[in-house]
Amino acid sequence: MFKWFPGIDRRIRLLSKRIFFNRYPQGFLETNWSEIRQSLVAHYSFCILISLFTCFLPDSRTFNGDSLILLQSSRVTLIVLSLIFLWRHARKKDWVPKKLEFYKVWTSSTLLVSFFPFLYLDRAHYDIYLHQATAILLSMNLLLWLTTTTAVATNLVFCLMFFGICYLGESKVESFKEFPILLTYLFVGTFGNVVMNYWRTMDYRDKRKLSGAILRLKAKNLQIRMISNLDDLTDLYNRRYLIEQFDIFKKRAKRHKFQMALVILDLDHLKDINDRYGHRVGDEALHTLSAVMKSRVRSTDICARIGGDEFCVLLDSVDPKSLKTLCESLRMGVENHPLSVLDANGKQVRITVSIGATILSYDEEFSFDDLYQSIDCGLYKSKAAGRNRVTIVEASKQNFKNVPSPESSSSWREEVRIYK
Repeated sequence: MFKWFPGIDRRIRLLSKRIFFNRYPQGFLETNWSEIRQSLVAHYSFCILISLFTCFLPDSRTFNGDSLILLQSSRVTLIVLSLIFLWRHARKKDWVPKKLEFYKVWTSSTLLVSFFPFLYLDRAHYDIYLHQATAILLSMNLLLWLTTTTAVATNLVFCLMFFGICYLGESKVESFKEFPILLTYLFVGTFGNVVMNYWRTMDYRDKRKLSGAILRLKAKNLQIRMISNLDDLTDLYNRRYLIEQFDIFKKRAKRHKFQMALVILDLDHLKDINDRYGHRVGDEALHTLSAVMKSRVRSTDICARIGGDEFCVLLDSVDPKSLKTLCESLRMGVENHPLSVLDANGKQVRITVSIGATILSYDEEFSFDDLYQSIDCGLYKSKAAGRNRVTIVEASKQNFKNVPSPESSSSWREEVRIYK
């Protein structure tokens, strides 16, 4: 049959398996939990409404004197059972997905089976029972979140039971006249179930793929942001991130009323190290300074590289004594960490750092440039006095015309200072 289309038989088998024997994906029921519970309520409510509607619907056989006691009893039974199942479903709050699946299958099957005793005893009204039962079966297929396998199995069992009971009676030919109607109900219900399940699962998978893509995109954006905020050589933060955090620290200090501090570290004679031992050793000196900074500051503080040989530490909730202790610890830590290269005398090369710092009270209004220029002026004095020392200065509004010029600084001819 499929010899003119190679592979089509395999594709049809896979498609049939996917449609009729496919379970819901992992996490599908949990994700759509509220909709599934609402579908049960809608199904039971539909059963009650259709029973009430048919109770008061005029029937031509009513005027012929036919007894409708069994027919009305079947409708009352359906209403009572639906109310019981609805009450039971509303009372139980801690449904487990597998138990709820079992509950909605057996309760809906019970509603269908409740018709068969009345059908057996009241074969004269088999067509009414058939229409009511198939309407409920159609509601099951379309409203309840049944897998296609469960829906098809339920439809087939109902069909066999209905014709089995009709076969026991004397109206076999009359019963089979309703076969096209029953077949239409079954086809519509099965087809609707297949379409809705396919749409639900595809929508769920698309949402999962989209949420996964969004999570990966957020992680990638976070990674890019982290990379853009870091200095490539030392893995410290860069100047841009430091200034952003400075504004955040100021707001937090004003809210909680504590002092913050800014510390600038300037590596001594970095140009001489690069010229004498090469840039690899110069990079090692920068790595040594950054490692000392990371090991001596708190996790809430910000360590950054703001220039070629300039580093900065932003501190919150600090007092003058603690600031001085930290600065001395940083200076001595750098001094006590020699480099791996040896000098002309066979000794390990040691580096030093000049440090300037200032404290900013929560009620003072200074910009980052004000603090930076205040500390930088102190650093010039430290370098002129011999380097490798700590200078604590008071923050002040800086007039850039009064900043020491390169010609007036005794240390300018010995180093090249790079500002970003």
